Amino acid sequence: MTRLTNYEVTAIVKKDILGLLKLDEPLNVFCPDANYCLYSEDFLSGKGYDRFKKWLIQRELFGWEHTFDCDNFAEAYRVFLQIVHARSQKDKDDNSRKQSVAVGVVWYTRDKGGGHAINIVISKEKGDEGANINTCFVKYLEPQTGEFVELSHKEKESISYVLL
Repeated sequence: MTRLTNYEVTAIVKKDILGLLKLDEPLNVFCPDANYCLYSEDFLSGKGYDRFKKWLIQRELFGWEHTFDCDNFAEAYRVFLQIVHARSQKDKDDNSRKQSVAVGVVWYTRDKGGGHAINIVISKEKGDEGANINTCFVKYLEPQTGEFVELSHKEKESISYVLL
């Protein structure tokens, strides 16, 4: 399992988003843990997402509601993955070096208008054994569908907050 420090995660996020912004514009990127683990895109949009949907159904959350909307979906998926990660690391020697999952939440304004929240994922090329600022990149996942999505230039510029 690949591990990145919070400094590396912050740099990767800012490289993706700030590469399109003026450098003097503020971007709040919060990576409170010391280290982050990368999970595969296949897991995040496949088996992991299927388990998340079952987890929601067990809690009688069957889809979007006014009381459980986009930011709640994004936060719930982030927290669910952290629970899965914590359980997978139980009784392993390297717990302190793999504190969190490199999946977070971003808030932005959609091209068609209105605010929206989705998950941000730090990823790397399949088969790439190493991971660092130069080999990793950002992907965005819609937690209501489990599909990876592309944000437009304008949508990336509108990102106001990132939490991993």
